[in-house]
Amino acid sequence: MNQEKKNALKSIVFYIIAILVIVVINISGKFKSGPCTPNLDVLSVFIFIILNVILLIINGVKAFVMKKETKLSTIVHLAVLIIWIIYINFKVV
Repeated sequence: MNQEKKNALKSIVFYIIAILVIVVINISGKFKSGPCTPNLDVLSVFIFIILNVILLIINGVKAFVMKKETKLSTIVHLAVLIIWIIYINFKVV
């Protein structure tokens, strides 16, 4: 397996773990938000969205400016960002 596929696989594993953490936080009753105070159940989703955007920018710069082997990782991060946006749009509406 070449380095680009390994980088993409690491990104996929990261997002699987991140989704599992979000699910555990949201299912657990310890972190529920009140009507006026967002708690970790809401903030966990937005923290991972911000982290996703940061990773997308970093991998995009590495792939297209520095010519590193991170194009597949950039595509993974972009796909996850699109999924987050769709999820937020349907969840809020």
